[in-house]
Amino acid sequence: MPGLELDLHSHLVPGVDDGSRGGPETVAMARGLARLGVRRVHLTPHQYRFGNEFTPLDARAQAARVRELLTRAGVALEVEAGAEYYYGSRLLEALERNEALVASAVGTERCVLIELPFDKPVVGVRRVGIALRRRGLRPVLAHPERLGALLPDRPRLDEWRRAGWQFQLNLMSLAGFHGEEPRAAATALLREGLFDYVGSDLHRPADLDALERAHETWRRLEPKRVHA
Repeated sequence: MPGLELDLHSHLVPGVDDGSRGGPETVAMARGLARLGVRRVHLTPHQYRFGNEFTPLDARAQAARVRELLTRAGVALEVEAGAEYYYGSRLLEALERNEALVASAVGTERCVLIELPFDKPVVGVRRVGIALRRRGLRPVLAHPERLGALLPDRPRLDEWRRAGWQFQLNLMSLAGFHGEEPRAAATALLREGLFDYVGSDLHRPADLDALERAHETWRRLEPKRVHA
C-alpha cells in the first residue's frame, strides 16, 4: 500500500536519545519494520533536545553504524540519515546563521523533520517554512495530530502548507498509542488527505505490536496523498 514502504520518522540509532538503548534493540526494531513491509527507514534522533546537537557528518556516521548492525544481522532494510529538530530558539538561531542542517533525501526532495512543542504556543512557523524552502529544503511537520490545541485551527495548518510545509503522520496514533484525541485527529486528517508522509516514531521493540495494528488500520482507511 502506498506510503508504508517509507518510514520517515524513527529512533533506531542506539544510545543517542530516548530511543534504542543498544544494538540488539536497533536490530529488533529494524527486523520488525522489515516484516511489516517497510523498505526504507529514516533515522531521526532528536536534535536540539535531550542535550543533542549533531552535524550532518555525525548523522551520516550514525546511519553507517546502523547499516553495519543490520548487515551483520541479515536485515534487508535501507537506512537514511536524518534528524528530528525541536522547534525553538536553537533552530531559529541555526537558520539565522545559515548553519548546515541535517536533511533526509526523499526522491528529489531534501526534507527537514521538525517537531513543535506540545506544551506551549509557537510563532514564526510560516516564516521558517519559507526560509527553508529558499534554501532548497522541504520542511516536514512531525505528527501534527498530537498537537491538540492546534488541531481546530485548520486555516493555520493550511497557511503553513502554502508556505511550503508538508505533514507526517505517526502511524501509531491510528492505534491509540498516543491517546484517544490523537487517534481521532489522525483518522480525520488522514481521511481529508492532509498527510504527505508516514512514520513509526518507533522507540522500543515493544512498540511493534501497536505499529502492526496501525498498519492494519491504515489499510482499512485507504488514505490518499501520502508519498510511496
